[in-house]
Amino acid sequence: MIFCRVFVFTICLAFSDALFDPFSLAAIGGAVGAGWFKYDYLKENTYCRFRECCIAPYLKHDVSELQRLLSANLYGQHIVQTVLFNAIGAHLKNIQSSRKPLVMSFHGTSGTGKNFVSDFVAQALYQKGIESNYVHKFTADIIIFDELVMNQVCNILRQFRYVFFFNLITTFQFSLAAGIKKAIKDCPYSLFIFDEIEKLKPGVFDAIVNLLDHHSSLKGYDFSKAIFIFLSNSAGTEIAVKLKSITDSGRFRDETTLVDFERIAELGAYNVVGGLQDSKLIESHVIDHFVPFLPLEQRHVEQCIKKEFNKICHRSTSDKIISDIMKAAVTFDETHVYSNNGCKRLSKKVEAYCYMNT
Repeated sequence: MIFCRVFVFTICLAFSDALFDPFSLAAIGGAVGAGWFKYDYLKENTYCRFRECCIAPYLKHDVSELQRLLSANLYGQHIVQTVLFNAIGAHLKNIQSSRKPLVMSFHGTSGTGKNFVSDFVAQALYQKGIESNYVHKFTADIIIFDELVMNQVCNILRQFRYVFFFNLITTFQFSLAAGIKKAIKDCPYSLFIFDEIEKLKPGVFDAIVNLLDHHSSLKGYDFSKAIFIFLSNSAGTEIAVKLKSITDSGRFRDETTLVDFERIAELGAYNVVGGLQDSKLIESHVIDHFVPFLPLEQRHVEQCIKKEFNKICHRSTSDKIISDIMKAAVTFDETHVYSNNGCKRLSKKVEAYCYMNT
């Protein structure tokens, strides 16, 4: 199903490009202007005025905006803010001489902000944000659904002896690599986000290791300017245990650094069943940063409630209201320090409270 989707998408896009082919526009312009206009000039001033192109202003690459978004909306994640600002800023600054794409793996329990942050990255890098044609988000639920459909199709085909040998992982690997190559050919500055990878089967990403490594270029493709982000709940518990140990020893939470957690996140990704288990991505060291998302404490969740309340109810709130919403929406782990679900369930709880009290 995934391969079929990529195949059909490629055909449809090719047909669409045939209708609005900038080469045709350039040819017409060349005929009319007797060679006065260059292809790039015509494309930017005709085709790209009506469709998103892989150029400014569609490519924003605004690291300062990313820093503002993280500072204003992300609570309890000082390590995330530092790592992302420096990693993405350095990648963009040296992007013309880059030898490999930037590859990051986000790890932490549910509700700590992994999806939130990946959306902010898209918003800071592209004019259309997460809706940009150059942002490609893969979710585990869609991939698993595709696996089920593909299995059903292949079972039917086997009955007619059209399929004698079938490997679902190999098929997914082939279609994933093909889809990434297609996206890179459209725009080398693409962003790829893979969500809930702990739900996927081990080995699914092994086919793209060479695309993410140093000198990651093939004829007609340049992967070195792209950014890849993997999101996973794996290692979340281990990160929480480590943080509790650090704070119990007398260090403050805000004094912790990437060094305290990165190895824990890497081992968790490699050893826990999921898309990165025993993965060649980790063995080949192509993941540049394993980014830990720390578990949230009550004070961080309260900040989330205040933020949601201002956004949804358009007014400030009281300690009593915050306490009521905390009781309804938040549970804590066995330490009674860290929230099990972070800020994940808050928006709808606040929304319902505001509606009830209007």
